Order: sequence, then C-alpha cells, then structure tokens
Amino acid sequence: MRQLSRELLVGAFDLHTHGYPEIHRGLGMALDDFEQAEYAKSRGMAGYLLKSHIWPTMDRVYHIRQRVEGLRVVSCIVLNSVIGGIQPGVLEAAILQGAESVCFPTWSSANDLNNNGFSRTIRKELPSLEPFLKEGLTVMDAFGDLSQDARDVLRVAKEANILVSTGHLSGRESVLLAREADRIGFRKLVITHPDSNSVRASDEEIIESAKCGAFIEWTLHGTMPKSQRTKPQKIVEWIERLGAQSCVLTTDVFGRSSLPEPDELQLYLGVLLELGVSADDIKTMSHTNPISLVTGNGE
Repeated sequence: MRQLSRELLVGAFDLHTHGYPEIHRGLGMALDDFEQAEYAKSRGMAGYLLKSHIWPTMDRVYHIRQRVEGLRVVSCIVLNSVIGGIQPGVLEAAILQGAESVCFPTWSSANDLNNNGFSRTIRKELPSLEPFLKEGLTVMDAFGDLSQDARDVLRVAKEANILVSTGHLSGRESVLLAREADRIGFRKLVITHPDSNSVRASDEEIIESAKCGAFIEWTLHGTMPKSQRTKPQKIVEWIERLGAQSCVLTTDVFGRSSLPEPDELQLYLGVLLELGVSADDIKTMSHTNPISLVTGNGE
C-alpha cells in the first residue's frame, strides 16, 4: 500500500497549494517556493497550482520556472477586495502578466464574512486589512441573479482558456456560476472545498453544480487535525456519489504545522486508497482531471 501511494504521487497535479510566504512571513511553511518546487519535482509530480489569498502569484511562478525545469507550476489571481475584487478588467490585466487561473473572492466574500470563515484568520493575522472587510463581495446582483461582472469574469476566463475556482462563495453563488459556465460552454470551473466552514454548500448545491459540468474539489486540509471538518470516509462517499470524473483532490494545507506539499498529497492519496477508492479513480482525480483543467494556456 505504501509503495502504491508513492507511485500514485508520480504524475499527480495539485490544483490548490499555498507557498511561502502566505498571509505573512511569520506564518511559516515547511518549504519555501523554490524548495517546494524542487521537492515536488524530485517526487515525480507533474506540478501544482500556486495560490495566495493576498497577492497574485504570477511573478513568483515566473521565477520558479526559471530555476526549476521539468515541473508545471501554474499561477493564480484571487479576486479579493485588496486587489480590486470581481472585475473583468482586473483579470484581463492579470492575464497579460501571466495569470493562468483565477479564483473568486475568499476571505473578502460576503459568504465568508457571514460564516466567520477564513476572514477570521485574516483579522487575526493581518489586522491592517480590516478596511477591506467592511463590505463583503458577492457574484449576485440586487435581484439574486448572477451579476454582469461575474458573467464577464467567466467570459474573459473562457477566452483565455484558464481555470476558474469559486473561492469562498456560497453554494448558491457557486450554482449560479456553474449554470452560467454550462450555458456558455465553459468547462474549467472548480467548486472550491464546498464542505468547508467558509463555504457551507448544501448537498443539493454540490450535486447541481456537478451536473452543470463543474468539478468538485475535496481537500486534505478539511480532514487534518487543525480543521477536522470532514472525515475522509465522507469524501469517499461523495466520490462514489458524484463519480471520479467530477472530482479533484487537492491539499490546500499551509501554516506552521504543515508538511512538504508532496508528502501531504501522498498521505491523502494513500488514505483514500486504504478506504477503498480504486487506484484508477485516484489517478482520475489527481492526475487526469486537474491536468485537463490547466492544459491549453501558458504551456
């Protein structure tokens, strides 16, 4: 089993990693950006997406690529209020700078603020960002429909052929995005950890999003001792319910207690294997699906 989990890591692509620094330099990580890239390459990973809740990662990814060859590292911009919020022009500018994926608001979303989610960590770790937490961001207009700005963000992403993730939007907001993505034929939408306390999507909202063609993300972070929001067996049940073709497996682990990301991912894949998920399904969710979502732009 141990050897098989090692083999499953080879060729895997993690769609949700946080490098160093994340939030601030004092928070700590197991490895810095260059060390993580070198280690991921040494373990045979295909690559990973580098996300930050605070700043876009295009510059960091550019420099990682100059030093570490043979590994695909994908950049990301998160549309939090600190960098302009849900504005298609912000995304267009980011794409010109090399953005290969975009995430809707996380800690500055209205849903996260209402749930006292990751915004609570931001208030504790970066109190200087309090002015950006006065009014939460949403993709809904005054009538409860998808806003024009949100539609335009999807349009820009489709034209650039880049991945879109829903961040910490509500389940209802994610459904609206999934419906619009399906309507326009956009097939690179990921519903970000719907089981998290920052999202709290209902079973019905998860299922409808998947039926619209969106991929559902299940993270290791939710099963870790610090979080404990989801049991691994629950993730297995969701995989059986939705089908591996609709799911992606990611780590999303960072902070002082984190292990190197490749080790986290191997642990995750190994646990699911022990719980009865087939090696083929694990490869679909950690190799095939994520690689298809980042293929076509920036290669």
